[in-house]
Amino acid sequence: MEWVYWLLSGLNVLMWVGVAVLYTAKVGQIGQLYKMEAQPIQEPPLISVIIAARNEQKALKRCIRSLTRQTYPSLEIIAVDDRSTDRTRSIIEEMASKHPNVSGVYIKELPKHWMGKSHALYEGVKRAKGEWLLFADGDILFHPECLTKAESYCRKNTLDHLTLIPDFHGSHLFSKWYGAFIFMSASSFGMLWRVKNPKAPQSLGVGAFNLVKRSAYEQIGTHAAFSYNTTDDATRIKQAGFRQDAVYGTRMIAVWNWYENLSQLIRSVEKSVFSFQSALITAVSCLLTMLYPWAGLFIGPPVPRVLCAVSLLAVFLLYYVYSRHAGGGRWYGIAHPLIGLCLIYGGFRGALRASRRGGMTWRGTTYGLKDLKS
Repeated sequence: MEWVYWLLSGLNVLMWVGVAVLYTAKVGQIGQLYKMEAQPIQEPPLISVIIAARNEQKALKRCIRSLTRQTYPSLEIIAVDDRSTDRTRSIIEEMASKHPNVSGVYIKELPKHWMGKSHALYEGVKRAKGEWLLFADGDILFHPECLTKAESYCRKNTLDHLTLIPDFHGSHLFSKWYGAFIFMSASSFGMLWRVKNPKAPQSLGVGAFNLVKRSAYEQIGTHAAFSYNTTDDATRIKQAGFRQDAVYGTRMIAVWNWYENLSQLIRSVEKSVFSFQSALITAVSCLLTMLYPWAGLFIGPPVPRVLCAVSLLAVFLLYYVYSRHAGGGRWYGIAHPLIGLCLIYGGFRGALRASRRGGMTWRGTTYGLKDLKS
C-alpha cells in the first residue's frame, strides 16, 4: 500500500513544483495593461462595445456608466438585452436616454442551435459600425483609461485580437477564489505567455473582454461559425493567422460579484461539465491533484507527507505570484481544496441534471446535448 502514497505524492510534487517554477520564471513575459503608456492618434478607429446582458440588473448600470467615462474618444456602446426577466431592459433604455453613444438591442426569442450569449453578441454586431469590436459582459467595470490603453497596445503590437484577464471586485469571496483559480490555472498550466507567439498553439478568449478587429471577426465566420459553443472560441482567430495576445487587466477591468453565492458558483460548473464522462474526469483530477496533497499531510509514510507539503507550498506560490501580477489575495491558495470540492459536486450535479432534462441548462435556457460543444 505504501507505493500508492509514494506515487501520488511524487506525481503531485513533480506537477506543482514544475508548474510553479516555470510560471514564476515566465510570468514577467505576460503583459499588464495598466503599465501600457497610451499613445493617442489623430483619428482613432471607432470601437463598438457590445454587451451581452441577461438578467444583469445587479451591475449593468455600473458597467455602462464606466464605459461612458472612457477617455477613448471614438466609442459606441451597444447593450443587448437577451430575454431578461428583471430590470435589464429598463436600465438599458435609461442609459440610452442619457448618453447619445449608448443604444439597446432587445431579443425576445432564441433561434435553434444558438447559445444565448453568442446570439446576443451576434445581433449586437449587426448594429455596430466600428472597425474594432469589443465583446463584454454586463457585470464588467472599466477603468476610464482601459480602452485607450487597449487600443494603443493593439496598435503597438500589431494585434488583431486582445483579451484581458479581469480582476474580481465585490463582496462575494467565493467568486474571488474561483476567479483566481480559473485564471491562475489558465496562466500557468495554459502557458499564457505563449499566446502572443504566432507559432505557439496556446490561445485564449475571456468573455469579460475580447477586443477583435472586425475584419478578423468576419473572416473566421462571426459567431455563426461557433454558435453552439459554451466557451469563447479564440482558437479560430489564431488558426486563421491573426495576431493575438492575452494580458492581465488588473486596475483596468474588473468583474463585479461574478457569482453572488456559492450555489450560483456550483451551478456554473454545469456550463462546461454536462456529461458523466466529463464529470468523472473532473472528479478524478480534482481528487488526485487538489485534495490528495492536503490529505497526504496526515496519512502515509513520512517522506510522502513531506512531498505533499512541498506540493502545497508550490500551490501557494502559484497563487502568490498570480496575485502580484493579476490581482486578488495572496493567500487564496488556502481555498484551493474548496474549489476542488465545488468542481466535483458541480460536475456530477450538472451531468445528472443534463441527463434528466436532455440538455445543459444555463441561465434559464436548456440546450440540447447532441451538437453542444464546450
